[in-house]
Amino acid sequence: MRLRAALLLTLVLGMGSLTACRGNGQQESVAESVQKSEENGGKKGADGEKASAVDTDYPQKAIQIIVPAKAGGDTDTAARLFVSHLEKELGVPVVVVNVAGASGTIGTSQVYDADPDGYTVLFFNPEAFLPKAFGVSDLGVSDFKIAGIGVFDSTLVFATRKDSPYQTVDELIQAAKENPGTIELPAMQPGGFSYANALILEKALGVDFNLTDIESNGEKIVQLLAGKIDIMGNQYGLIRDYVENGDFIPLCLMSDERNELLPEIPTLKEQGYDLGIGIDKYFFFAMPKETDQAVVDKFSAALEKVVENPEYVKAAEANYTTPLYMNSADATAYLLEAESGYKKLAELMD
Repeated sequence: MRLRAALLLTLVLGMGSLTACRGNGQQESVAESVQKSEENGGKKGADGEKASAVDTDYPQKAIQIIVPAKAGGDTDTAARLFVSHLEKELGVPVVVVNVAGASGTIGTSQVYDADPDGYTVLFFNPEAFLPKAFGVSDLGVSDFKIAGIGVFDSTLVFATRKDSPYQTVDELIQAAKENPGTIELPAMQPGGFSYANALILEKALGVDFNLTDIESNGEKIVQLLAGKIDIMGNQYGLIRDYVENGDFIPLCLMSDERNELLPEIPTLKEQGYDLGIGIDKYFFFAMPKETDQAVVDKFSAALEKVVENPEYVKAAEANYTTPLYMNSADATAYLLEAESGYKKLAELMD
């Protein structure tokens, strides 16, 4: 399965290829800067020097992983699964702390303000830097030390209820065009990942949904079951049980290619509606900006070991996510390019 740069990068940036290490040891195409890193030999830190992880006695105590999302969602689930294996590599307790609210800006700010000692770490997704693009936060990639990317999720599915009048993508789009602004699609807060996805979908399909505010991906599930909303976008791992028991009907996958973990769900593109991109999520780890690079590199080296651990790979894929490692330098370059794409996305949506 080819992993695409997250959220509109091909559309607004025309990205080249990046190289990343998947959990099964294969090389995937994700920016040329990563290829250069590999050609130069060895993993490098954000300052371009070879990682100095062996030069620090970090860590010596428990590490807090701040997840700016509610417990039970896809970000929280991905964090807890990764952390359960990360503890073994770091040799100290690693504790997930949920700090939800304001499109993730509360938790992100908490890490920004933390002591730069490597014991307060951010685990998040594109929602970390989308708020800046939409003018609701001042924090961007350059305000942190990026330790690395550890996992991708290419399973965003749009689904409806089993008794919905819209049983196919064509029926949904026809109804949306005939009755603009009436079909309810939960979009969470402006500046968030779900909100951006809804705007992309509207623009690409030439329709207007009734974008309703909602607190979490878990709440989307509750409201769809209750018939309070018409459709929703959610990561497949969160709705698998409802699809398997027949409560929900997956209309389409929002990635630009079929996911090998979900071969039975067609993409929107296959059904004749091309977004021009695949809407995928990456999950990264970051520390306060002044954190010593040796600490960042030691932590990043542990991330790579987790991604290479067959037990983690098996567990992650069972959760419909794909282990994929980018070191500090490569992940920083990737996120900076993504951030530029988010800014252009916001401009397009004005």
